[in-house]
Amino acid sequence: MNFKISQKSSEVTVNSLVSIESVLQYLENIQPKVVFIDKAVLESNNVISNVLGKLELEIFVLEDPERDKGFAKLQQCYEFLHEINVQRNDTVVAIGGGATTDLVGFIASTFKRGIKLCLIPTSLLSQVDACIGGKTAINFLEVKNLIGSFYNPNEIVICTEFLMSQDKQQYLTGVSEIIKHALITSEAETDYIYENIEAINQRNTKSLEEIINRSINIKKDIVNEDFLEAGKRKFLNFGHTFGHGIESANVENSILHGHAVAIGMLMALQYSYDQELLSKNDFNKSSNLLRSINYDFSKIELDPNKIYNFMKSDKKNSSNQSISLILLNGFGEPVIYEETDTNKLLNFLNTFAKDFEK
Repeated sequence: MNFKISQKSSEVTVNSLVSIESVLQYLENIQPKVVFIDKAVLESNNVISNVLGKLELEIFVLEDPERDKGFAKLQQCYEFLHEINVQRNDTVVAIGGGATTDLVGFIASTFKRGIKLCLIPTSLLSQVDACIGGKTAINFLEVKNLIGSFYNPNEIVICTEFLMSQDKQQYLTGVSEIIKHALITSEAETDYIYENIEAINQRNTKSLEEIINRSINIKKDIVNEDFLEAGKRKFLNFGHTFGHGIESANVENSILHGHAVAIGMLMALQYSYDQELLSKNDFNKSSNLLRSINYDFSKIELDPNKIYNFMKSDKKNSSNQSISLILLNGFGEPVIYEETDTNKLLNFLNTFAKDFEK
């Protein structure tokens, strides 16, 4: 007997709401069983805490989502869902940034083999990247996102009002993913980001809505074509092999994901240029865009050996003999590059770390 079972992404409804009050009204309408919420988000807005307290639902507060993305908190969440008798047709909601949506997405994908999920991302990073595409994960053995699943939410709610009170550096970490989407799409998309840098910095609501919508659509189109990351979706990892190496090597410094990815993209651009894939003009233009963002890199240490060792264990590698990098042939022309030369890569990391200006 021969047959095929299709593995395609499911339909996801993305709702754009103008205010936090409308988000809370939405929650009242869908009547979820439980809300997982980042403590920082809960405490930063009196409207959220007041309204959630009036709704008939269970609330699980995540004290520190990034720290909590491990087995200990995972078990607590499973026990909580079991105690309140969550069924497969019940909806759980995640309110918070990327770490919150990662953790709660993984919980939803595994508890009773899958329960309904609604994501309400509250950071720019989670709105343009983490909530789109069905990736869920927890950290393990000090490696970010080592264990995870592909599981689409049923609904996503985007509200730019959450971004108005976001810390500047936390906000800029999301800009990294917007730039990434532009670089792997086209020069025209990159020019659009250049032209709107001031609006991004000023957090102009109307401009942000358009920028976020464009970035979401870029990722959505790629994910729809390759949900399980067998081909084209790998291009979304541009800057991330270097970036995750930097993040893992700085685990004690609590650095921001988007900042590590920004440096990772600078590394990937330099490596692309060094391999004569990227022209000097394209290299300068893309690098200057990243360097025009006022990132605070002061906490980040670039230890070449540590970064390289974590890159070797990256889950995106296709074999034990090579490190899989996403490089650029030009704007909108990402390529998979398998690096097998240990010395060449280590020499590059040493040179980059020596020359890098924070």
